[in-house]
Amino acid sequence: MRPIATRKVEENRLRPLRVLVLSQNFWPEPIPKPLDLAEALRDEGKTVEVLTGFPNYPDGKLYPGYRLSLLRRETIAGIRVRRTFLYPYHGRSLVGRMINYASFMLSAIVAGVVSSPFDVMYVWHPPLSIGIAAAVIGALRGRPFVYDVQDIWPESAIASGFLRAGRLSRWMSAVEKFVYRQADHILVVTDGAKRNLVEKGVPEEKITVAPHWYDDSDLRLTAAEAREEVREREGWGGRFVVMFAGNLGMMQGLDTVVRACRELPANTNVLVCLVGDGLDRKRLVGLAKELDVEDRLRFVERKSSSAMGGYFAAADALLVHLRASPLGPLIIPTKTIAYLASGKPIVMATAGASADLVEQAKAGVVLTPDDPARLARAMMDLSRTDEETRSEMGRRGRRFFEERFTREATLPKYIAILASSASRGREKSPG
Repeated sequence: MRPIATRKVEENRLRPLRVLVLSQNFWPEPIPKPLDLAEALRDEGKTVEVLTGFPNYPDGKLYPGYRLSLLRRETIAGIRVRRTFLYPYHGRSLVGRMINYASFMLSAIVAGVVSSPFDVMYVWHPPLSIGIAAAVIGALRGRPFVYDVQDIWPESAIASGFLRAGRLSRWMSAVEKFVYRQADHILVVTDGAKRNLVEKGVPEEKITVAPHWYDDSDLRLTAAEAREEVREREGWGGRFVVMFAGNLGMMQGLDTVVRACRELPANTNVLVCLVGDGLDRKRLVGLAKELDVEDRLRFVERKSSSAMGGYFAAADALLVHLRASPLGPLIIPTKTIAYLASGKPIVMATAGASADLVEQAKAGVVLTPDDPARLARAMMDLSRTDEETRSEMGRRGRRFFEERFTREATLPKYIAILASSASRGREKSPG
C-alpha cells in the first residue's frame, strides 16, 4: 500500500491548479493585469480566487457602490473576489500613503490565512508592502508565491517624488531584498529590471522577463463610427488629436506636455488631450490655465477600459511621457502595449525600454523627455506627415503587438511559472 504522503502528492498533481491572486488594486480600478490573469487562468480550467482591497485608486476615494468593512465577498467575471479593509488614500502625504499600504497589508494577512486552499499565489507589486503580506501568508499557509514586480521599489518611489533617499528608503531596500528572498519566483518586464535585481543579490535563475500583454478585444470590437462619435461628443472636430491616456501622476512629468502646448502655434490644428485622472491632475489643470493653453489642451475624465477603444480610434496619435529618471530601462508602462495594439502612431517622449519598443517596431517617433519645445515640434511634424505614412506607423505597431504582446503569446509563460512554483510547494508541503 502506498504511503499516505505519496497518495496526497499524486492527488494534488491530478487536481486543477489553485491560484490565489493577491493585489491591493483590482477591477474596477484601472489596473487591468490582475483581472486579465485571473480570467485567463479561469479560461484554462484553473481555480482562481482574488484577495484585494476596496477600490479607491487613483484618486483615493472609495468607488460608488462600496462601503468600507472588514470583509466583502463578490463575484466578478465568474471569479471569487474577497475584498478586505484598507484606508482609502492616494494623495501626496507620506503618512497617508503608509497608512493606506499598511492597513491593506495587515488585513490581507488575516484574510489570506483563512482564505480557501490554494497551491500558489500570484502577487501583483506595487506597493512593496504587499510583498510582506505575501511572505507572511506564504509562510503560514506553507505555499509559494510568484512576485510580479512592475515597479522597482524604493527607486520608483523616489523617482515619483513620493519618497526621499534616506533612512526610510534604506529600510525599504532591506524589506525589498527580504521579499525577493521569500518569493519562489520573480517576474519583471524588462531586461534592465532583471539586471537591477541580480545586482541586489537575487539569483538570476529565479527571475523571468515576462512582458505585459493587452486584451485588445475592445479595440477589435470598436466600430469604425466610434471615431466620429467620440470626436463629436468631445468637440474635437477636424483637429489633429494627440492623446495621452492613463494615470496623471508625478512620475509622468506631464507639466512638460502642458508647456509643450504653449510652444504650439496659436492657430495650430494640433489638440493635445489628457484622458485620465491621478494625483497631479489638479495641478496640471491649474498650470494649463496659467499658461493660457486651453485652446490647445483638453482634459477628459477617466474612462472605463471598454470605452477606451473608441477613444483610441478617435485619436490621430498617442503620447507617452515619463520624466527622465534611472527607471527608464526598468519599466514599460502598460499604456505602451495598448498603444501598439491600437494601430496608431506613437509619440514616445521618454528613454529606456518603452522607447526601445517603439524604435524596434518603427511605430512612431522617439524623443527625450522633459523638453517642451522638442515635444511641440514632434507633434507638429507628425500632424504634417502624410496620412499614409502615419497609417503605416500604426500598422507596424499593430503587427509588433500581435507577435509579442497578445494574451495568447504571453500567457503560457505565466501558467508554466505558476505551475512550476506550485509543484515545488507541493513537494515541500504535500498536504
